[in-house]
Amino acid sequence: MTNRKTLTTLTLLALLVPILFISGCTGDLSAEEIAKQMQEKEANIQDYSYTMQMTSYFGNQTQESEVRTLQKKPDKMKTITIKPEEEAGTIVVSDGEFIWTYDPKTNTVTKMEMPDTPILGEIDYVGIIDEFLNETDVSLLGMEEIDGRPAYLLETSPKEEEEGFKLADGMKIWVDKETWMPLRYEMYDSDGDLVMELEIHDLEINTGIQDSEFVFEVPEGATVKTVDLDSFKLPEKMTLEEARESAGFEILVPEYLPEGYAFNYSMVSNNSWIAPENQAFETVSLTYENEEGDIISLSETVYETETPEAPIMNSAEEVSINGKEGKYLTLGDMKILNWEIGNIELSLASSLEKDEMLRIAESLRENA
Repeated sequence: MTNRKTLTTLTLLALLVPILFISGCTGDLSAEEIAKQMQEKEANIQDYSYTMQMTSYFGNQTQESEVRTLQKKPDKMKTITIKPEEEAGTIVVSDGEFIWTYDPKTNTVTKMEMPDTPILGEIDYVGIIDEFLNETDVSLLGMEEIDGRPAYLLETSPKEEEEGFKLADGMKIWVDKETWMPLRYEMYDSDGDLVMELEIHDLEINTGIQDSEFVFEVPEGATVKTVDLDSFKLPEKMTLEEARESAGFEILVPEYLPEGYAFNYSMVSNNSWIAPENQAFETVSLTYENEEGDIISLSETVYETETPEAPIMNSAEEVSINGKEGKYLTLGDMKILNWEIGNIELSLASSLEKDEMLRIAESLRENA
């Protein structure tokens, strides 16, 4: 689950960065002027397609993924996963009326009516640009060629030190001089080590992609599940007592916390509204915080079937927690500890040192 959340966040960032840098190196423009140019340039793009290759470096592990994307205004989109092998063939299609998701491993299709308002609310791209430029220093390092195309090489760094942990501390972006679309990204942690590379290949803009590209045909023998958005609710912050009443299993609470940390809130969520048969799970998250804003996040998940292991933990360090096997991994400033107690999968995330992480974990014990 940690892997999925991390990659989802980075994929979203990859989709937003093209918009953030459309105006590129056109002089000392204000955030408002850049936003205006973004709107003017974006308005001329009717469709585009590209292949994105992503390589991540976490601990001693290198992970590669590759996705083919086609998009056509105003509401048609298709993505096809090529790598990793275990996810190859996964297809997501938006035809303007429904969003279709196909999982070839289980031969299942999820069909969801497109909402009038996005589930997570409208994305204000202009507001994102303003906020990004206010919090980030952007500098021009020069010109380089990517796949034979001249590109501006930009570097970003945060203006102020962020509280808590973060995956990437700095970034380099190669922006195509002709199309103002990014061709490559590199993300670095606070030690200056490369943690992720993204490359855009076969980029084509305004080629007249046909609507037929976004017509989804259900594969033979596939099971189709129709998702009712009315049954979906975003998790709400609640007290520990409220979480205990809402959860379908008994929540484990650490007996030890580092000095200064206290319980802040909990959240209860499950995927039953969208999960294929026998793939449902329920998660309870507990968040602890100190006065400096540092956070300890503890997630407890119970799966309906066998617990899947996140691929990102494959090369993690093996540790012992009360005599049971666990996995420990460092991602930039973030530390992650995964282990199981009974039928509960636990994941602890924070910027604390390893010894403190293990001490918290060892204070969690199965209820009698």
